[in-house]
Amino acid sequence: MNLPLIQNHADAICIDHVFPTMSGALIHTESISVRNRDPRVRDLTARPGRDGHIYLAFGQEIDAAMGHGRGEPGAARGQAVMDQFLRSLPAEVADRTVVRLLEPGGLSLDKAAARANLAGLPVEVRVSDLAEAGPGEKPVDPGRLIGFDEAMGLTPVADAETLWIVPERHWAPDAYAGADPEAVRAALLSPYPTAAIVFDGSGTVRLGMPAPLVSAAYGAVLSGLGRQLDTHDLPGTGGRAIPGYGDLITAMSAPGSRGFVEVHTPDGASVVVLAHHDHHGLSFLDPGTAGAAVLPASTSSIVLHPVEGAPELAGWLAEIAANRPLPPMRQIRHTSGVHSLPIGDGNRSVDVIGDQAAVTGRFRTELIAAAEGADGPVIVIATPRPSDRPSARQLFDLEHLLFQHRQNQLAGGPPPTVIIRGDAPAAVLDLVGTYPFAVVQQPSNTGRTGTGFGLNLDNLWIGRDATGKQVSAPVRSLTADFLRTVGAARPEVTAVVAPELAELLSTPLDDVVGLKSVLAEHGSTLKTLAPQIDGLSVQPDLFAGWQAILRIEGRADETLSRAAFDYLGAGDARGRTALSQVPLLVDRDPASRAEGFSDLIDLTRGPLDDGASRAILGAIKLGMEGAPLESIKHQIYQHSAYLPESGRTDIIREVRAMMQQRPEHSELFEHVAVYVETCP
Repeated sequence: MNLPLIQNHADAICIDHVFPTMSGALIHTESISVRNRDPRVRDLTARPGRDGHIYLAFGQEIDAAMGHGRGEPGAARGQAVMDQFLRSLPAEVADRTVVRLLEPGGLSLDKAAARANLAGLPVEVRVSDLAEAGPGEKPVDPGRLIGFDEAMGLTPVADAETLWIVPERHWAPDAYAGADPEAVRAALLSPYPTAAIVFDGSGTVRLGMPAPLVSAAYGAVLSGLGRQLDTHDLPGTGGRAIPGYGDLITAMSAPGSRGFVEVHTPDGASVVVLAHHDHHGLSFLDPGTAGAAVLPASTSSIVLHPVEGAPELAGWLAEIAANRPLPPMRQIRHTSGVHSLPIGDGNRSVDVIGDQAAVTGRFRTELIAAAEGADGPVIVIATPRPSDRPSARQLFDLEHLLFQHRQNQLAGGPPPTVIIRGDAPAAVLDLVGTYPFAVVQQPSNTGRTGTGFGLNLDNLWIGRDATGKQVSAPVRSLTADFLRTVGAARPEVTAVVAPELAELLSTPLDDVVGLKSVLAEHGSTLKTLAPQIDGLSVQPDLFAGWQAILRIEGRADETLSRAAFDYLGAGDARGRTALSQVPLLVDRDPASRAEGFSDLIDLTRGPLDDGASRAILGAIKLGMEGAPLESIKHQIYQHSAYLPESGRTDIIREVRAMMQQRPEHSELFEHVAVYVETCP
């Protein structure tokens, strides 16, 4: 193959140091005279290789320096020279480069992996050269190993004669990013090297073809499915467990191979992508992003579901779509802090959260006209003063709304555009920033003078697309054209929630009828899906109440279930508290009592944010577990914001009523009542 050389290369190596090998080329960074009499170099050039790859052998000083930690005494110069050389390599070259060590003998797998990490490139070692692991050495993640037979054909790692150990972070993880379109087209003229595993150092990994090549070759076709895959798309024939990513590449190494790949992570999350090997090479595809799959670096299991006799990619995607049509868009459900602003014929609305007084007059007229012509839903956050810190409940209300819109997007719908009028508090901006939605904001200081504070219709609107990039220049009017421009960039889809679970989590906790309906229809499925809630990238405790309901229903605790739904259905106007079941809970055995208290406490979290009940329940739970009085007092005092003096009388009366019902615990209840009364 041809090795592109630029002036930086000439500064680091001499062209005479690039040797032809049985496949590709070998670069050796040492003087010609040393190379000519070094049998180790001759051995490296005589080894078989793989088409499309470049093999790199560092000189004696660098090779020795790779055996030390970064910056260790005596190794710093060799490592610096290595870094200088690697910086001269274009990312497209580094993506194909493999290091062959001058002194591979006697290394353990862990030490070879350390050299790969130091160089940021795969390191090749023969299994026969490897030594046993020494004391304290850790096993190498099998996902970092690719196996080859004697002729350098791909083979399972367990049967390998030669191994490549890939680094935990590749030197150049973004090959072809920003490359000229002509260079991308040229790269697609021949099959891309199959044996590519590229960890980016941030918890994800790319297999096979680089993302820009995948987008160029398959992007238009992949976008036709319009959604991300999940376990419901898998064929019913079962799959084959794969030990690691290297063995997955081996299993898909034959041109024409196709299959679904199911990857599970230690925290219970899962991802399903397509493996596809054609004349361009091996690629792993995500129809949800219409691009290259981004897979988790840490896995608990990998399952390959081969597909025999599949048609070309477009036909295969059509079969997938036919087997599981897109679910219908769900109606957005509102918690008490979210309001609807009807637009058009009344069948559509804008979701408004925050200060409704800020959505009046000319702005209201302008907003409705713009939203009617937008390509997707519109959310308005009205927060005119950044000094007004949002409450926990307001943030939960906002994220519950964003979460529902995200689920509709995952089901194939358009993502919303978030309009922020005013100077939103940092907590609001941070929360919105965790969702890949376009954002339009009218800060108070963007008027003609640039110094005013307060909402003013002359202030400029600034639009950022789903990637956070500012779109066009700021504008003075909010228009449908501006919203369409800002929302044009479609975000990547990075997570999938099963439809049944999304339906449950989209149902507000105080919609008791809705919750019971979802549980009646999907109860058994939800029981298996419940662990996925912990893996959602949302605020802690957002869905704690829903998890509590699933736990209660899973235990078939009818008494606590009735109490939970009575509490959820009480409504704020009736002075909702979760204390009615305390007398029954304290009579239970310690394990059942602890479960019940934990469930009731979790019901008070999230959008309900009933801190008063949470304070009392937590204090009584601590007391029943024998905690000291100081801990009980602290539990109540830390919820003082939820216990205003004007609202304590009813709570104290309810706690003291428990003393009559359960006199054996009257001392604990009296302490709790006193701490509520004296709470600062």
